[in-house]
Amino acid sequence: MPIRADHRLLTGRRAVAAAALLPALALATGCGGGGGDDKPGPVASGAVPIAKLTSALLTSSDVPHVQVLPAGSKDLLLGAAAKADVPACQPVVDQWTSRPKHPRQVYTGAMVTDTTDPDKGAKAISLTVIASYKVGDAKAVLDDLTAALAVCHDYAVTRGGVTTHFQVKSVAGDPGLGDQRVSYTIGDTSKGAAGQVLVTVIRAGETTAAFETVRTDHKPATLRRTIPVKQVAKLRTAAKGN
Repeated sequence: MPIRADHRLLTGRRAVAAAALLPALALATGCGGGGGDDKPGPVASGAVPIAKLTSALLTSSDVPHVQVLPAGSKDLLLGAAAKADVPACQPVVDQWTSRPKHPRQVYTGAMVTDTTDPDKGAKAISLTVIASYKVGDAKAVLDDLTAALAVCHDYAVTRGGVTTHFQVKSVAGDPGLGDQRVSYTIGDTSKGAAGQVLVTVIRAGETTAAFETVRTDHKPATLRRTIPVKQVAKLRTAAKGN
């Protein structure tokens, strides 16, 4: 079962109002949060410390017409470990779990609402997770995702005796975003258009910025370029000196 946005992000009047418009976010992570089972040890050399990473998270003042609600706890951002029935699809599942093959050293995130569409029923809402890795792991994450998207089109995940089927489709992403980037749609096949999410993952050095984006009217979502551009710039600034 997908995770509803109001189960994973900081509560509040605006958060609840926005979440009420969403069918689901984080299709790949299933029910419940990370459960606190991914507590990291000492941060690896080269990883951005949590204080600097937190300060690098996008804010409402960074991009015009964007509202940002930081997550109250990182356990609300990612789901528990899960296994795809198609091994080649595992990197797609790992992207939104708290126990991936390449562990995040530190991470944080937020709900980002883009209000530029003149249609008030068409806001784009993104679950955003920024992360820092030990040297080489961020590139490995993007390399694995790129390879997976070349062959992964359908997979299923079973939790609590319930099997959910997903469809994955690689899409063209904006060029020039970070050092590597992938974009794809992923959808719970039982929910049709209402269950489809646009995923964008960008690497900047040893950090990544990942976005799960939906439109509140359930039409195909887009991620306004200004949002990831600013987020990547803040990550690069935070990484200086590490």
